[in-house]
Amino acid sequence: MFTGFIKETGIIEQVKPIESGAELIIKISLAFAAEIQIKSHIAIDGRVLTVLNKEEYTDFSFLKFYASNLNKVKTYLPQRRVNLERAMRLGEEIPGAFFYGVPSGMVKVIFLEMLSNGKLIMKVSFEDDLINYLSVMDQVCLDGVLLQIKELTADVIGFELYPNTLNVTNLGERQVGDLLSLEIEPFLAKISRIFEKLRH
Repeated sequence: MFTGFIKETGIIEQVKPIESGAELIIKISLAFAAEIQIKSHIAIDGRVLTVLNKEEYTDFSFLKFYASNLNKVKTYLPQRRVNLERAMRLGEEIPGAFFYGVPSGMVKVIFLEMLSNGKLIMKVSFEDDLINYLSVMDQVCLDGVLLQIKELTADVIGFELYPNTLNVTNLGERQVGDLLSLEIEPFLAKISRIFEKLRH
């Protein structure tokens, strides 16, 4: 389980296609590496992967992951900063909604505006029937970051990103045209899929 509260980012060092999928290597801080064990689950821009190996150096560490499908990591470009979140541990307080680290779909950034107060207005297009089950004030994870919906139309979702969110995540580096993962709260996603099946 994940909460969408990001405390660490990493840098994509390498994405290597292999016969059965892809290897992903991410450069992280020594402090974050100290908390990570082999076989740990980490959400990378909202998609959960399992740590296969860890290599530590003087000033940084590398984490190696495996993805069964190269298409799942197509947005992970070398030298790009990614949001990292460890899975929740038993006994931890849940500060809000929880997520599985399995994106509900992809969205495209269509509008960005930096306001004078440091907030960033971001609008994304979401061409999926799931949007019909969302409402303003609902919480979703955008590239693994928990955000509240501020605007909603037929195929557009709008967010307000506060300075702290821009400082600790990679969302402030996004450009118009970029693809991001979107995860809807699991219970809502399940119910919406059931209704969609009943309609067809």
